Amino acid sequence: MKRNLTLSSPVNLAFLTATACTIHIFESLIMRLLPLPFLRLGLSNIIVMYLILQGRPLQAVLVNVTKSIVSGAVTFTLMTPATLLSLGGGLFAILAMWLACISNLGFTEIGVSICGAIAHNIMQLILVQTIVLPGTRVFVLTPLLLFLGLITGIITAWFLIIAEARFNIIKTDSNE
Repeated sequence: MKRNLTLSSPVNLAFLTATACTIHIFESLIMRLLPLPFLRLGLSNIIVMYLILQGRPLQAVLVNVTKSIVSGAVTFTLMTPATLLSLGGGLFAILAMWLACISNLGFTEIGVSICGAIAHNIMQLILVQTIVLPGTRVFVLTPLLLFLGLITGIITAWFLIIAEARFNIIKTDSNE
């Protein structure tokens, strides 16, 4: 008997969560080898953005919280500022992307993704300034992080657009 999995299916949500966790962990481990270890493309946010664009913001929050905690546990950074920054930035990004989607301003996937990436970076700066390293001049990095948010937002949206096209091809083939 063939079962059709819907977006709200617990199995599908578990698959999306596991995918986001895996991407987040690998990206975290790979990016540690680069000269700027704090830099991330945020490719696991493809899953989060997909859920937001599908009108599932609560599932996006669940995936974001789970991937941050699981990744922190696997990479031994659970009780460090890295997990706090991931959680805080991710939740603020979800809020920004959701607001962009419901605003009726005509945001495309790229616009929604850029909003999320920039919101993520801004919240991380706020958290670093207020909790992690109070009294530092971390906001000097704002222009750099806004530029990086623009670039990573475009890259993440591009990957989502490609993935959606592939899923539609697979879905079409399986329905025939």
